[in-house]
Amino acid sequence: MSTITSIATRRRDNTWVQRAACAGTAAPDRFYPLPDQADETRAAKALCSGCPVSDECLTEALETNDRHGIRGGLIESERIVLHRLSTVGRWEEDRVVAALNGRPVHLSRQEKHSVCVVAAILDLDLRIWAPVLGIGRKRALTRVREARAQLEKQPFLLRREQRIAAAFTPVTTAVAA
Repeated sequence: MSTITSIATRRRDNTWVQRAACAGTAAPDRFYPLPDQADETRAAKALCSGCPVSDECLTEALETNDRHGIRGGLIESERIVLHRLSTVGRWEEDRVVAALNGRPVHLSRQEKHSVCVVAAILDLDLRIWAPVLGIGRKRALTRVREARAQLEKQPFLLRREQRIAAAFTPVTTAVAA
C-alpha cells in the first residue's frame, strides 16, 4: 500500500551522482556553457557520452524540469523536445501514485489529470501533490473542483482513477504549513 509522506521527509535517491563522470571535476562551469560556446558544449557532451550514469542524470533533469546546463548529454533545448515527446499519450499508474505521495515525477498531461481526480476522490492534502504538478494552492483547488464536476457528470470515464483511489490508503503525517 502507498503512504503519504511529509514534505520534509521526501527525498530523491541521488547516490548515482557520486559515480558520474563529472563528479569532482575541477571546472563544473563547463557544463553550463553559453549558447555561443560550441566547443565547450561539445567537450561537455563528450564527457557525458562516456558517463556510466548519464541515463539517471537525464531522467533526473526531465523529472525535475531542470532547465540549466548540460544534463545526461543534452542541452536545455534538446531536453525540452524530449520532455514533450516523452509525455505524449503516456499513462502509468505507478507514476500517478508516486505523485500522490509527493514524489517529484515527470508526468504526462493524462497523468497530471489523474493525480487531480484521485486527489479529489480522496480529498488529499494539496500541499503534498500540488507541488509535484508545479501548481499553487489556488490552481490546485480549481483542478479539484473540475475533477469533482467531471466525476459527477461522467464517472464511467474515470474508472482507472477510481481503481487507484480504491487501492490507495494514505497514511497522512504532519505536513508543514
